[in-house]
This record gives sequence, C-alpha cells and structure tokens, in this order.
Amino acid sequence: MRKRISLYARSALSLLHIAAAKLFNIRGFFSAAVQDFSCGTRFAVNGGGKIFLKKHIHTVRNVLFDADGGVIEVGEGSFFNSGCMVVSKELVTVGNYTSFGPNTFVYDHDHNIKSSFSIHDSGFATSPVHIGSNVWIGANCVILRGTTLGDGCVVGAGSVIKGVYPPGAVIIQRREETVRMRESMSREDVEKVD
Repeated sequence: MRKRISLYARSALSLLHIAAAKLFNIRGFFSAAVQDFSCGTRFAVNGGGKIFLKKHIHTVRNVLFDADGGVIEVGEGSFFNSGCMVVSKELVTVGNYTSFGPNTFVYDHDHNIKSSFSIHDSGFATSPVHIGSNVWIGANCVILRGTTLGDGCVVGAGSVIKGVYPPGAVIIQRREETVRMRESMSREDVEKVD
C-alpha cells in the first residue's frame, strides 16, 4: 500500500513539474503527462530550442535537459541517474528504455578551436548525437558530438566516446595506471615519511 501511495505522490509531483516547465517554456517544451521526474530535474529551452519527452521517463537528482537552440528527443521509459546532463545546440535523440549512469554528459557541440577569435568568442561546431534504444551507459561517461550508438550498446563507466558504434557494441576504454616518482623525491624519502 505504501509503495502505491508513494507512486501516486511522485506522479502528482511530476505532473506539477511538467506544468511548471511548460509554463516557463511554452513554445519549446513537450512532454507526456505520465513521468517520474525528481524535483531536482531542470529543463532549459533557449534560442528556439525544443524538448520532446515521451512517457515513463525516470530521473533522479540534479538532471538537466538544456535545449540551447537545438532539439532533445527522449524515448519512452528512459532513465537518467543523478547528475546527468543533456545539452543540445543541434540535435540529441535518445531511444526507448535507455539508461544513463550517474554524472553522464551528452553534448552535440564543442568549441570551434580553429577560429582566429578567442575560444570563448569562436562559436561552436555541432553534429547530431543519436543514442539507440535499450542502451546502457555507465557512470561518469561523456558522449561527444557526432556520436551514434546503435540499439543495445553498452558503454563502460568513465568512457569518453565519439564515433559511430554498431548495434550491440560493448565500448570499454581501458586505462593503464602509471606511477612514477617526482624527480625531487626518491623512494627512500617516501619511505621515511611513512
């Protein structure tokens, strides 16, 4: 009984959250009524951007959807864990039932470093990001512009990815740990400290 009451309460709060987001972003925010948003989920629509959310999307604390002149489309039943951020200046699409681990960032743009202006004033280079259905993305991942993840892909925690990955791909970025001593300290100096 308690679970059912909790579910109804979360649904009612999500509906209020959607109404507030729609009120402040009347021309760019479109969402199904049935959602499970955390109170800390934020929506930003600027510069003609648009956000389209299908039903049964679940978010945890501090999730941000920012359509800064671009379009964000999220499929049914997708899950965004704490601290996720999706920022679009062109197009970001997410399929159905895709899960994002905590602190995952998705960007369809980066700074144009080839410009003769300062990086701050140089504008952005953009390419769409397409994330398929039933994709699982581990914690602390960064998905960069121009990335396509096919249906059923798995991205290992801590990965920074850019490229086209076929359906069912498992992407793991291995890092080797290197430990070396500072030139000013020898091993004997370190052992004396212990």
